[in-house]
Amino acid sequence: MRKKGILILGSGNIVHNLGMVEWKRLGEENYAYDWAIETCSAMKNYMLKGDHKSLIDYPALSTDFRLSIPTPEHFLPLLYVLALQEKGEELSFFNDKAVGGSIMMTSVLVGK
Repeated sequence: MRKKGILILGSGNIVHNLGMVEWKRLGEENYAYDWAIETCSAMKNYMLKGDHKSLIDYPALSTDFRLSIPTPEHFLPLLYVLALQEKGEELSFFNDKAVGGSIMMTSVLVGK
C-alpha cells in the first residue's frame, strides 16, 4: 500500500497511563514522570536501532515500561506501523511532548 502512495497511520501513544495522570498539572508544559521520560527515550532508541523485538516484548524490559504501557491498546498501533519499515528506512520523531506526567504524545514518521 505504501508503494502506491497510500498513507498508513497508527493512532496511539508511546507512553499512556491514564491512571497515573497528574490532572492538576495538565497545563504545565512538558511535565512528565521520570519513568515516562526514560521509557520514551528507550523506545526511541530501540526504534532508531531497528530493535523491534524489544518493543514487542516490552513487558519484560522493566517496571518503567510496564508503568508506561499498562494496557497495550494505545501502544500496538506503533508496532503495526513499525512493521512496515523497510531495511535502512529512516525514522523521525515529532510532537515529542509529555502531558500530565504519564502521557507522551511522541509521533513517529517512517520514511519520508
